[in-house]
Amino acid sequence: MKFTDIEYFDKLSELESFSKTAIFFNVSQPTISFAIQRLENEMKKTLINRNRSHGEISLTEAGKVFEKHAKKILQEVVAAHEEIDRMNQPTIEFGLPQIIGNYYFPKLVKHFVGNPFFQNVATNEAGSDLLLGALKNHRLDLAIISSVEPVKIEGLETIEIDRKKYSIVINKDNPLAKQKKVSFEDLADEKFVSLKEGNVHPIAFRKLEETYNVYPKIIYETPDINILKKMIAEKAGIGFIVEIAVEKQDNLATLELSNEKVPEFIISFVYKKDLQIPGIKRIVEELRNNSVFDQDR
Repeated sequence: MKFTDIEYFDKLSELESFSKTAIFFNVSQPTISFAIQRLENEMKKTLINRNRSHGEISLTEAGKVFEKHAKKILQEVVAAHEEIDRMNQPTIEFGLPQIIGNYYFPKLVKHFVGNPFFQNVATNEAGSDLLLGALKNHRLDLAIISSVEPVKIEGLETIEIDRKKYSIVINKDNPLAKQKKVSFEDLADEKFVSLKEGNVHPIAFRKLEETYNVYPKIIYETPDINILKKMIAEKAGIGFIVEIAVEKQDNLATLELSNEKVPEFIISFVYKKDLQIPGIKRIVEELRNNSVFDQDR
């Protein structure tokens, strides 16, 4: 059974005309007729009712059954072509931290749809500090990461997207919840729960400790932001978390740090300089202009 015969049959069932089908495929009318005859011989059934006097055709009951399967065959062949084409494209290793992935990636995706560069992407989830190391060691092609300082590394192109503040996050029953602001010095005796090393949060926290010479006790570390927030809700400790990671449904209180020098959560698109990403500057500029990182907050 020839694949082209199935294509001819499918189009003939749609157009209901041998001559129109022949014109569509730019072949002779006998070519279409012979294709249908081959299929009928193969199926041992008449597939087409032919009204030669009026030039009309219709599908027999067997023809209707065959047409249903023909469409599936054609769809599968198209899907196979697309999958094989993707195999021929290089895989782009894309790094994405949990916080940015959880809260922003669905909003970012729409800016990548239709860009051929992003059709074969493998997403790698890890903390921003680990992802930055993977970029420097050429294990990643690009990443959207957070940092406490602007990323300036030889061989990497950096486009800053946004900056956010860190907050002190507490259970709503904590006496501190009555305040809107708190100084880091006043938290010296508090017990903290934190994200693990490899994330940018511990780096920012150490920077804050060194700046004010205050070193609160960290009693537990986790790589998962959701577990961290649940621990705070259960009064296991208080947290130092970027504001965008705390949502209303978390039912937690956030306090602004009143200190003058508090590290920022800098969000940047970082990629290898030799990587040609079509329209990347336009994409990032669109993200900035549309305030993607402030939506639904």
